[in-house]
Amino acid sequence: MDALAEGIGMDPVELRLKNIPAVSQARTGNPPYTSTGFRQCLTDGAKSFGWREVRSAIASSNKDRNWRKGVGMAGGMWVVGGGGPPATIIVKLFADGSVSLNMGASDIGTGTRTVMALVVSEELGVKPDLIDIDNADTATTQYATPSGGSKTVPTESPAVRAAAIHVKQQLLAMAAEELKEKPASLTMKGGTILSLADPSKKIKVTDVAGLKKQGLIVGIGYRGPNPANRAINPFAAQFCEVEVNIKTGEVRILRFLSANDSGRVMNRLTFDSQVIGGITMGIGLAMTEARILDRNQTGKIVSGNWHDYKIPTAMDVPADIVSVPIDSPDNEANTTGAKGLGEPVTIPTAAAVANAVYNATGLRLTSTPISPLVLRRALAAMEKGTSKQG
Repeated sequence: MDALAEGIGMDPVELRLKNIPAVSQARTGNPPYTSTGFRQCLTDGAKSFGWREVRSAIASSNKDRNWRKGVGMAGGMWVVGGGGPPATIIVKLFADGSVSLNMGASDIGTGTRTVMALVVSEELGVKPDLIDIDNADTATTQYATPSGGSKTVPTESPAVRAAAIHVKQQLLAMAAEELKEKPASLTMKGGTILSLADPSKKIKVTDVAGLKKQGLIVGIGYRGPNPANRAINPFAAQFCEVEVNIKTGEVRILRFLSANDSGRVMNRLTFDSQVIGGITMGIGLAMTEARILDRNQTGKIVSGNWHDYKIPTAMDVPADIVSVPIDSPDNEANTTGAKGLGEPVTIPTAAAVANAVYNATGLRLTSTPISPLVLRRALAAMEKGTSKQG
């Protein structure tokens, strides 16, 4: 994309803005996206990064210097991330106002438990610290698909919400008898059920006679089907600034910014953590991680050992990583408006780094890792006029 933009004398961001599809071109029938925030990822990301300003400043600052700066950007879309059935959730509301959430999905460090607790909290109006979560236990929890493909939140959260709504419907029906109201005329707020027409008519959840008599209310929720003939995909745009030593081939990544459209932002802290993790993994692909395959014979990995497979450390990742969430709930995709986030972040990272290296050196590399040895050899070849590619 950047080579095309350069070929027609257009800014890389502008070229992408002129080519934002409304439909999935890779799927049979070209189904439309339920939502695409790619345009906003590009515009908000470029503005927050200062794309035009820093790009212009760098163009006039790299003369006669061994360390040369460059900026690059790239866009990405994750092929999945919409989730889907099956998922079954059980939510229990106890007479003391506490809640139990039973789900099969595992939390692999992405904040799944936190997000699901917040869904219950929002629907039932209970504080998250009153919610006990039992998950990922094949003896006691419900069936769940594997936690992968950036689909756990969009798969499980609608089922969690459905279970919480099932509890809420039963509770409001009990309260309606005592308040002499119809269930539809009641709402829940801060542990209290009150009349929409007359807020003075209210009752605490823990005082509802039906709940105290039963001891608990059980709600069951299922994940419904995705909308037919629609494509559910997350989008991202990333921007980075690098510094390249043209004598040694060393590359320093100075800062990174990622703007992500993953539907509704369920929790900002876990959202940003996912972004930082995804960029870190992408930097590993771009700069340090190399696997060697015995492609023509066995197809096996023949890299020497894990010691030589260089995973990025804190020394390789910039301290300046900015997350720009595009908080745009996808209400057509599912009932919580969420799309996947974890893996989509990694998609554009290596390309953004390679484009920044090109901006600094004039050398367009199309394979990774961009190690000092690889880059220095390619620079030497370019200097001799034998190659402009790497």
